Amino acid sequence: MQKVPSKVASHDINHIRRVWRYTKEIAQGMDIDWDVLIAAVFLHDIGRHYPKGMGTHGPISAPFAGKVLREINFPLNKVDHALACIKFYDESFTSSDRPSLEAKVLYDADKTDVFGPIGVFRYLVFNTARGKTLKETVDYALENIKLKYETLELEQTKNVMKDKYNYVINYFLDLKKEIE
Repeated sequence: MQKVPSKVASHDINHIRRVWRYTKEIAQGMDIDWDVLIAAVFLHDIGRHYPKGMGTHGPISAPFAGKVLREINFPLNKVDHALACIKFYDESFTSSDRPSLEAKVLYDADKTDVFGPIGVFRYLVFNTARGKTLKETVDYALENIKLKYETLELEQTKNVMKDKYNYVINYFLDLKKEIE
């Protein structure tokens, strides 16, 4: 993060820490390769901080992540697995594109950053910064949150995140009543 050309506030170290916390909750009790998952979580958004990385950035992040993993002497037999998790975690890829349980956990953990109080904050701040009205933000959030929840890869994630999902849905439904 120290060497990227421009830091994107929505995907800073705090986002990565939350994704890591969600990852641990989601993957609890699963038979996964924690080395791969740790590397993928901490490097999955590195491409967002480069000019071409604002859209689908998994394929952009993967080469940068590969360079980092090689520099830190990450186990060579695990590099490709970690990079595949990063490359295919974007929403533009399908479930069948995600090659492993680790890739599915990463996908879910990243998407869950829109649930709960943090999710409310993120929707309000980032849509305001994009020039959206409160009504546009509320309508978008209600549609987007449901879609994110429905497209989670793992039932375990849905179970772990159910309360946070309900929190953000109820918040925006209440807000919608207030502004109508």
